[in-house]
Order: sequence, then C-alpha cells, then structure tokens
Amino acid sequence: LFVSKGNRPKKIIPMVLVVVAICAAGLHNIDIETDPIKLWVSTSSTSYQQRQHYGDIFNPFYRAEQTILVPKDGGSIYRSSILKESIRVQNVAANVTYTSDDGSETITLEDICWKATGTGCTINTITQYFQNSMEHFEFYEKYGLELEHFSNCLYAPTTSDVALCTELKNALEDGDELPSTMSDCPCLSAFGSPMNLYNTYLGGFPDGAESNYTLFLESGAFVASYLNYNYADDDKNEPAIKWEREFIKTMKAETASNTVFNIYFYAEISVQDEVDAESSNGMGPVALSYCLMIIYISLGINRFKFSRDFFITSKIVAGFCGVMSIVCGVASTIGIYMWFGVKLQLIIMEVVPFLSLAIGVDNIFLLIHAMTEKEEALRREQPSLFIGLEHNPKAIEEITSTIVSESLAYIGPSIFMASAAESVAFAFGSISPMPVVLWFAAMACCAVAINFCFQMTMFLSILTLDKRRELRGQYDIIFKRASSVKSQVPPAGPETDRMQQSSQPLVSMQQPTTPAVERASQTPVSVETSSLTAMLDYCVDVYAWVLTFKIVKLIVLLAFLACTLLSIYSMETLDQGLPQKEAMPSDSYMIEYFDALDVYLATGTPVYFIVETGYERNPDEWSLNDESVETIFCKSKDICGTYSIPNVMNALANHGDKTVTHVSPGTTYSWMDDFWGFVNPDSECCRVDSEGAYVPIETGNDTYTTLRGEDDTCLASSVTVPPVPEDHYMSLFSMFATASAGTSCSYGGGSIYRGQFSIDTDPIPVVNSSTAAVTLNSSGYGDEITAWSYMVTGTANPTQQHFIDSYKQNLRAAEWISEKTGVDIWVYSLTYVYFEQYLTVVDDAYKLIGLALAAIFVVTTLYLGNVFYSLVIALTATNIVVYVLGLMQPLDIMLNGLSIVNLIIAAGIAVEFCGHFVRFFAKARGSGDDRANAALRQVLTSVLFGITITKVIGLSVLTLADSRVFKKYYFRMYMVVVLCGVLNGMVLLPVLLSTIIDVKNFF
Repeated sequence: LFVSKGNRPKKIIPMVLVVVAICAAGLHNIDIETDPIKLWVSTSSTSYQQRQHYGDIFNPFYRAEQTILVPKDGGSIYRSSILKESIRVQNVAANVTYTSDDGSETITLEDICWKATGTGCTINTITQYFQNSMEHFEFYEKYGLELEHFSNCLYAPTTSDVALCTELKNALEDGDELPSTMSDCPCLSAFGSPMNLYNTYLGGFPDGAESNYTLFLESGAFVASYLNYNYADDDKNEPAIKWEREFIKTMKAETASNTVFNIYFYAEISVQDEVDAESSNGMGPVALSYCLMIIYISLGINRFKFSRDFFITSKIVAGFCGVMSIVCGVASTIGIYMWFGVKLQLIIMEVVPFLSLAIGVDNIFLLIHAMTEKEEALRREQPSLFIGLEHNPKAIEEITSTIVSESLAYIGPSIFMASAAESVAFAFGSISPMPVVLWFAAMACCAVAINFCFQMTMFLSILTLDKRRELRGQYDIIFKRASSVKSQVPPAGPETDRMQQSSQPLVSMQQPTTPAVERASQTPVSVETSSLTAMLDYCVDVYAWVLTFKIVKLIVLLAFLACTLLSIYSMETLDQGLPQKEAMPSDSYMIEYFDALDVYLATGTPVYFIVETGYERNPDEWSLNDESVETIFCKSKDICGTYSIPNVMNALANHGDKTVTHVSPGTTYSWMDDFWGFVNPDSECCRVDSEGAYVPIETGNDTYTTLRGEDDTCLASSVTVPPVPEDHYMSLFSMFATASAGTSCSYGGGSIYRGQFSIDTDPIPVVNSSTAAVTLNSSGYGDEITAWSYMVTGTANPTQQHFIDSYKQNLRAAEWISEKTGVDIWVYSLTYVYFEQYLTVVDDAYKLIGLALAAIFVVTTLYLGNVFYSLVIALTATNIVVYVLGLMQPLDIMLNGLSIVNLIIAAGIAVEFCGHFVRFFAKARGSGDDRANAALRQVLTSVLFGITITKVIGLSVLTLADSRVFKKYYFRMYMVVVLCGVLNGMVLLPVLLSTIIDVKNFF
C-alpha cells in the first residue's frame, strides 16, 4: 500500500498540517480550571448534590480566613505580652482594606463579613474575651488584671466577669473610666457569641485539657477564624475575593516582620490561587523534556555512532520533526476539546505532553531502527541497487519506498497493537467521575490515537524524504551534497538501464527482501555497522544464552513469584486519600499552613446533621408546637425524649470515644430550647416597640439597654412556653433567628445559629440596617420552617484516613438517628465532597483496571489471532499493575482517583514492554529457547534504547515540577511502571514463554 499510495510525502504532509491547524485552532478558546471543587469533585456525586442543596436552603458554607499564631520562643499563650501581640496581629488582619488601583473601590472586612443584627464581624478567637479590642486589653493591663480576666472568662465564657469588674472599678484612678463597651467586663465576644469551643480557638494544649480547663492556659497557639458571606453566584463573591487577596499580601508582610509569632494563614481563595500560580509556571519542565528528547533522538537514533558520515546519516531533522509531530498531536488533542468548551487543567497541561512524548518517541525509535535494519538487509541482498544513486532520482524514490514499506510491515503492526491497547485502556479511565481524572484519561486516549495517526502519515512522510536525502548523499540540516561522496557510476548494461528507465519498483515485495531480517540473524554484521552495534548484538546473545540455563529460569520464576506475592500483601495496607498540600507549589505558604494544622489544630470543620421537611419519610410540614414533635427536637424539658436529636448530638460530642465518633468535645446547642428561652417573658431577650417591631440588642450602649428594658416583652407575662402561641410562632422565630446574643441574653439565634435555618426552602435573608424589622403577628420571613441543622465540631484529622473514617462514621450516625427517632436526617460538612469517592475507591479500582486489562486482551486477541499469546500479554500487564500497586505504599503514594487512572495507564504502557516481544516470539520457529533468543535479538535493544531510556529521560524532568502531586503520582509511579515493565517484558517473559514451550524438557 505504501509503495503504491504513500510515495507522495510532499502531498501528505500539507494535508496533515491542515488537519492540525483546524484542530489546534481550538486553543484560542483555552480556559484553565483552578477551582478545587470543579477539579476533584464529580457533580453527580451525592455529596456534591448535598453541598449544592445545602447552599440553596441555608446559603453556601461561609468563606473563611484563618490565622495560627505560635510564639517563637515555644512558650504558652498565657502571658500578657503574647496576648497583647496576638490582639494586634488579629486586628492587622481585621483591618485589611482593599483599594482598587484608581481608588474608586474600597472593600473592608465590614463589607463582606458574616454578622448578626447589630453586631460586629464574626471573628472566632479566644482573645474575644477582650472583645479583640486593644483598648479593652490595655485597660485591664494597666491595673494588672488582664491574665485574671482571661482565666475567669475561660471558666465562665457565657457571663460577665462581675467580681473582677467590681475590683477594677474600685481600683480606677482619677480620670479613668471604663469604656462603655466593657462596662460589665464581658466575656462574650464583640459579636455576642460565647467563646466556649476552647479546642477550636487554641492549639497545642496538653492532653486532658478538655476535662480540665486550667490546662488550656498552657496552650501553644492561637487559632483565629474570620467568617465572610458566601454566595452561589460567583459575581457576588468578587468583593470577598479581592479582600482575601489583599489579606494574603498583608499577612505575608506581617509574617516576614513579626518577631514574636510564627504566623501561618489561609484565605478562602488561597488554594485556587496557588493552583492557578502553578498552572502559570508549569510549562518549563514540559519544554525542557521536549528539548532533551530532541537531543537524545539526534544522538540515539544512530546508537551514538560518530563516523565521518555522521551528518549524512544523523537524522537530526527527522528526529526534530518527529518530536514536532508529537507537539502537533498534543496541540490537536487539546484543541479538539477546547472546541467543545472543556476547560484545561494543570495535570493535563503538564502530564499529557509527557505521556504523548514518552509513547511517541518510542514509535520514532522503533520506526527508524526498523528502517535501518531493512536497509542493511537490502544492501546485503542487492548491493548493486545502491551504486550511483545520486544520478538516479527515480531509483532513490523506489528504494526508499521499499525500505519504508517493509519497515512498516515489520514494526507497524506492533506499534498499532500497542497504540490501540493503550488508547482503549486509557479510555476506561474516563469512566471515573472525578473531573480531573476523567478529562486527563480522555485526552490521553485521544492524544495516543492522534499521535499514532500523525506518525503513520506525516512523520512517515518525513522519514521518506529524509531517507531520500541520505541516499542522495546530502548533509542533514543544510541539505547540501557532501563533497567527499564520490560519484559511483554503474557499469553499462541491462541492470543500469533498468534502474534509470523503469517505472516499476526496483525491489518487488515478492522478492526475498521481507525474510531478510530472518537471515540477518545468521549473516555476519555489515562492515558499515558500528562497533557499538556489534557489541550490543553480542550482549543480547550473551543475555539470551544466560536465560537458557534451567537454574537461571528457576531463580527468575521464583523471584518474580515472590515479588508478586509481596506486592499483593503490600496492596492490602495501601493508604487512601490525596492530601491537599500535595497539590500546592513547593514554595507555597500553604505548605507551612497545612503542616501547622496537623500540629496545632485540635478540631476539624463543623459537621451539620440536617432535618428537612419532605426528605425521605419526613412529612411535608412539621407541627413544631405538637408535643410529640417537640420531644424529638428538644433536650431541656421533661417532655424531651432520651433519644431526641439534640441529646444524641450531645452524647456524640461529650460521651462518646472521639476516635470512634470523630466529634470533638464541646458545647452543643438545641435551637428549640434556645427559642423557648428567647421568647420567655421572664428573660430580657425578646422586646418589641409600640408597633410590635422587634427591638434588637446592642452591646456597649447602656442608655439604649436601659430603655430597651422598658419595652414590652414579646409575649405576655402570663404565657408559659412551651408551647409558643401559634399565631406568633413564625414572627417570633424570625426575630430569634436573626437576633444577636449579649450579656443580657445568651439565646440570640443570630449569633449561634446563623446559616442553620431555612424558611419556605429559602435561606433566612441577610439582615442589615436597611432590612425592615419583623413585627408580631406577621409571618416574619415566611410561612414555615422547612429545614434546620444541628452542629457539632469534627475532630482534627491529621491523616487522610481520619477524614475518610470521620465521613463514614457520621454517615452511620445519621442513619442510626434516623432509625431511632423516625426522622430522616442527612449529614453535611465542607470536606465531604472530596471524600465520597473513598467509599467505593477499592471497588472502583478493581472495576476500572479490570476493564482496561480486559480491553487489552480483546485488542491483542483481534490483532494476534491467538488467545494464548493475548492472555500472556494481559497477564503480564496485570503483573506489572500488581507490582506498581505493591510499591505505592513504600513510595508514599495513596490510592485515589489519580493513582487509579495511572494504574490504568500502566496497564496500557505495559503492552509496549511485552507486546513486541510476544509478537516476534509467536512468529519465530524452533524450541522455546531459540524463539526467545530470536525475539530478544529483534526487540531488546529497541525496547531499551527506544522505549525504556526515552521514558526515563522524559519522566526525569518531572522532578522539576513544583508540586508533589506530579513528583509522586507521575514521576514515581511512571518510573515504577517503566522499571517493572522492562523487567517483566525482557526478563520474565522470555523465561516464562520458553519454559512453557519447552515444559517437558524443563523437567
């Protein structure tokens, strides 16, 4: 086919380039995805759907910034100077202001922060015992009472420090006056909430502190969190994002200059920005890899032979064009997906080019080595054909056509089999629901297929033109005829006339050229063959001879069997997960932050157990004044059930083994009990003006507080709750849900339960100074409460397995509560979207890898037409995958979506190491040892120089990547694949197949 149709390279190359231009034009639509959720989480997963639904009914989980302050001297936080400096640093963060370049836009924390009615921003920190106010702290400090106040509040965070306040007032010097905001020496925060989750606001405290609060004074770190509103509409989050980036700049400067604290910090946008930064700087290793491969191809194609004709036979231009054809394949692949609106991802940007290069360069070596062997065979068979070619362009074309076509017939089927098996195997990786894995596998599949097509058309045409140049005696690169090449005019005669005049092929495909390779193994090495080539052939013969010894075969078989068994054992201990810090650049401030979390953070993210009307068996509407319903949702009254949901929450947090429940000890809240306390006419919480509108609490305003106490209570003094009067229920609940807490009332739901209520399936609106006040007898913010949540605090999770176990245990807790109470609930936490995959990761691994191996078996069976040899290839690929799995634990590589798709790729790449050998072994004749020897002579040097070394060089550049994800999951894993592949393909297979063929002789 090539002789008749492929002899037109100057037409084929432009046609392929047109296809490349059309496909690559899609790159103008390029868009890089950096959102961690969109990279790592499937939109079809239950946890993602619940995350979206949570945002719809409660508002998305708040945006958060966090600082961890650790004294540089290693001492405790219970020192005046340390407390004072921590307040200063936290105020630096809270006072960050973003200003646009033209000064037209200014954004402060007050503009974006989460706050209840009439309160300040929510900043959760233990120094809220001083309301995070430097003025308050210095006032206590002046009288030497700052440490005493701090310890008093630690023991009683929900009340005012009355005794100390009396002492302070008695000690006031002339002219001093307590600030109005600390008139009763409050312990409550500036936004009205008690700071009683000590293990959340402090870090590095001794064991036993949760049962002996005195030990919290020995803590070694402050942990402060700044909460901001989050919106489903990304445009509404832009002000927060701008502020967060200014926060990061400010904290970097503060970290560099602070002499008291080691400061570790995080902003909501941090992970996305760091991934984005890495995406911008990630193409350097790719470019370097391609440059190194061009150099290696230029030298390695001729097996590092430096003769006086080097620049005639060097194929530097051909090698360069071969690499460029791979670049065209990568650009076309990405361009095609960009045409369809798929976003590019960092892993695709860095790994798909490497993968394409590693596979594509293999094919370049195999094709050129095949052409070299065929040309040498042809020179031995018909040396007269190569005399005087510089005067016979037609003969050059026909000889070149014959060499290329026979080379393609010789090695092309193996390349096709390997490429097809790899492409089909990679395609199964796209079954993974994780977006980054799905699109990586899909693009890798497409890249291999496109690369094969380009190499079989454009690159083959380039090789044809290059071979013509070589036969004309022209230098590579400059294409000028070498002056040292003497014209060899053939003697006159019929052979000369035929070479000069005939339009038919000089060498028929029916002539004895095709089997020349078989005779080549018995023919002395050509004088033109380098000494290195002769040495390599001798080494192959010696190696094949060594493998014929029975003791060697026995050792090889037993050694590989032992390795397989050890790998299976190691697989069983494989860890699961993907630590977030591994996706960060190596110089990122986030690395230190994540390390500090592991050391100092004692608690994890909040966990919400959600009750929703209409969910599963739940009714479409709750009668919340019905005693039979109240008994399920309260804990402070006699009517409350032993297994009410709030009681269970309290048991999970404070009476269970936290290594089992994964819930941190601490105060748990019941909104129904607090609601009753809020509307109770005996409390100071609920007051309305003459028009029935709620009068909010304002801390720090004694005159206002006095006047507010004279307003009417929301319910008449004769009313006893529960129950709450039905006609007032929704208006009172709306007041409660947005009310701030204070020293006169600790039941304000706005301070404690923000983001935990849904009315008429919508979130409670954000309340500000322009929001109309809720009045009695109105419907408030809606007609019914349709969802609410109970919050507990998760444990710190130093390992990925802790995260996974926490998720599983909380799912079980939700199931148990649903079964026990008859109320179906679901559980949500911010991190769960990342860990749902681990519920089925082992089953998914078996399924996807099994499908890929089955596909390899089918493809090789269709190609070879022999079930036995196809089964050998599939089982060898399986063994390579098992070895890789076994080595993952020692190499600190975890089982996750990335490693699964890499294992699928390992199965595909394994075909390269064993498929070529099996094909030539199947074609050979004789005993098992003879066939193994013949096959090794055909493929060993090509596998070593054309497959193994090219992959090692290409992959080595990944060590320069700035992320541990690439170093672990690509460099380490792929290097293991290459090592295991060459050992299985070139050591185990020759021994195994020869032993099977000669099984009788072996025993």
